[in-house]
Amino acid sequence: MSSIDLNRPDDFQRDSIDDFFEDFREAYENCETILIDLEHKPDNQDLLNGLFRVVHTIKGNLGFIGLFSLIPLLQSLEDVLDDIRKGHMAYDSALCDVILQSLDRTKGIVNAKIENQQGPLSPQKISYISAHLTQLTSIDEDARALCIKHILLGLDPTSRLEDLPQEVSAGPVAAVTNTGPAAAPAAEDPLLVWRRMLQLYGIPQDEDTMFFVGLVQSIESRSEQWQGRTARQLFLCLEMNRQAGNKVDKDQLAIAVMLHDLGMAFLPRTLFNEQMQADPTQLSLWKRHAEHCASLLASSPRWQEAAAIIWQHHENVDGSGFPDGLEGNDISDGAKILRIADEFDARPQEHNDPAIARRHMMKAVLDINNQSGKVFDTFWIDIFNQVIRAHHQHFAR
Repeated sequence: MSSIDLNRPDDFQRDSIDDFFEDFREAYENCETILIDLEHKPDNQDLLNGLFRVVHTIKGNLGFIGLFSLIPLLQSLEDVLDDIRKGHMAYDSALCDVILQSLDRTKGIVNAKIENQQGPLSPQKISYISAHLTQLTSIDEDARALCIKHILLGLDPTSRLEDLPQEVSAGPVAAVTNTGPAAAPAAEDPLLVWRRMLQLYGIPQDEDTMFFVGLVQSIESRSEQWQGRTARQLFLCLEMNRQAGNKVDKDQLAIAVMLHDLGMAFLPRTLFNEQMQADPTQLSLWKRHAEHCASLLASSPRWQEAAAIIWQHHENVDGSGFPDGLEGNDISDGAKILRIADEFDARPQEHNDPAIARRHMMKAVLDINNQSGKVFDTFWIDIFNQVIRAHHQHFAR
């Protein structure tokens, strides 16, 4: 699923955007109800958890309409809500204003993109607001009140960035969010999309990671149908892992997802999507693509787990997979996650017509569920279903 072009949506894309707004309106109304109740019960854990889930769902859905540049704002807001529900900070009416205005601006930016107009917040102001939100839990009460005022000023579309207070210190958050003018076209530039995705899940963007990101560009350039698949699979794998409490090292999982089909880049293009029609010699060549990549990655002591995930990502829990015919617990959790994501992403691609692919999305989910306990691990199928339910409108592409 490549990012939706919000400036020139076709009928299918318009349906996806409409789905987003339907979800958004429902989430916004739910949020308003929760915020009203929180005014009377600010310590209610169920309400705080519900508010956190609403913001998390909106944040995830933004990725599926290509607005990765907005994700840092929602991620920072989600982090604040997480600290509130964990008792690290008290909820109050000022935070209520911050939440409502953040969602208002989110809606305004999506509308502006659809109409090809300037949005209410520039990328630089989004970075400013996100950085201030991140500081809320690390400062005292007096400073927090002032910081919230600065956030609300930043959320005001009429305010100018140069007139806003600039107390946020340079640090890890500022370094991540202050991406400058070049970050504006994040939705169009695949490199920035991947970097936003890594940032979203807290994957360090060090020398190794950025080298691997560069390789991804070469992989996706080999086939038009592959363009956008890395972001899709990264989201599904990392979100499944997060839903399960990060059972797999997220850094290792991210690298495995990005590189698992690196070996495919060296195969004939006819083998990319037509393995079932390949002759035995070609099929044998295709089956070795994971081994080639895993062997290369295994030469680095740092990425042994990622290499194992790649090596095993075509294994089936009943032992019918390859290259080693592993079963059940002999297969790593990372490989089990990637096995599901790889299969789910490939199924809708069987149809070039997006409308057909959209109608067959649920069939793909059902087909995968029918192989639970055979091809796919039952625990991870349950997690997969939870993620699909949370984001189903935007998996239907």
